[in-house]
Amino acid sequence: MYNFNHLYYFYVTAKAGGVIQAAKHLRISQPSLSSQLKVLENSLSVKLFKRVGRNNHLTEEGSTIFGYCRRMFEISEEMTDSISNRLPSAARRLHVGVSEEVDRPFVVEVVSRFLKEHGLEKRPKISVVSGHHEQLLERLRFRELDVIVTAAPTSDPDLESLARAEVPVVLACSTKWKLNTYPRNPKLSFALSAIRGGDTAQWLVPSSRYRFRSEIDRFLEKNGIKTRITFESDVMASLVRSVADGVGLAFLPVLYLAREIREKSIRAIGPKDGYWRYGVWLVGHSQSHGDHLIQSFSKAFQTICRTQSDM
Repeated sequence: MYNFNHLYYFYVTAKAGGVIQAAKHLRISQPSLSSQLKVLENSLSVKLFKRVGRNNHLTEEGSTIFGYCRRMFEISEEMTDSISNRLPSAARRLHVGVSEEVDRPFVVEVVSRFLKEHGLEKRPKISVVSGHHEQLLERLRFRELDVIVTAAPTSDPDLESLARAEVPVVLACSTKWKLNTYPRNPKLSFALSAIRGGDTAQWLVPSSRYRFRSEIDRFLEKNGIKTRITFESDVMASLVRSVADGVGLAFLPVLYLAREIREKSIRAIGPKDGYWRYGVWLVGHSQSHGDHLIQSFSKAFQTICRTQSDM
C-alpha cells in the first residue's frame, strides 16, 4: 500500500509546478518535501520529475501517476464541496480574494449586495483578502479561496471565469472645475479644451506595474497628449478621492466612480462607451459548479457591475 501523504505531496507539487510553491502551500520546508518525494520515487521505482532549465517537469511515468492522483484527490475535493453545499448558509464562510489593482470600495459594494440577499439569521460569514494577481490565482487553485475579483483574465485549466464586466473608461474631473462647453466630441483633445485649465492640468495615474496604467500610456501616446504626472498610486480609491478633491485629472473606469457621480463630486467626461473598455473578472475554481453561495456572490457581482456602469 502506498503512503497517502507521499502521494498527496506529489499531487500538490505537480499542480504547483515546483517544490518551492508546493512547500509554501503545504507549510513544510523544501528539503523535507524533496525528501518525501524521493521516498515516493524509490517506493515506485520511477523518476517522477525531470529538470528542464530551471523548472521541474513531469516525466512520462510522473504524468501517468499524476493522472491517478488527480482522480483520487479531486473526488475528495468533490466530497468536501458536496458536504459544504448542504450546510446552512450561516455555517459557511466565503473566502474572497481581491487583486491589488481592483478598487476596494467597488468590492465592498459587491459584498454588501451579497450579504443583503441573506437574512440576518442565515447570513454567511465572508472574509476578504488582497494580494497580487498571481498569488491569488495560486491560492484559488489550491482552494484556499473560493473566488477572486481581478483585473486580468486567466487561462488556468483548473479555474474559470464566473462573470466578466467590460466598462467604459472616462476622463474624470472634479465638479468644482467649470466647463467651457460640454465636450460631446469623443476626441480627448476636445474634452481637455472644454475643461477650464484642463490643458495645464496635473494628472493622477495608477502604479506603473498595473495593466491599466499601460492602457492609459498607450492611449495618451496614440492621441499625442503630453501629461504632467504629479500623483501615482497603487490604490485606486486614492485616485478617485484625489479627483473629487480637485487635485487633477485621471482616466478611470466608470465602475469605480458611481458613488461620486451620484453625489456630484466627480464629472465623467467622454463618449457614452468611454475612450476604451476596462475589464473586471470574477474567477472561481472549475469544480465549484453548483455551489449556491458562489452563485449568489456571482449574481451580486454582476448586479453591481451593471448598475454602477451606467453613466
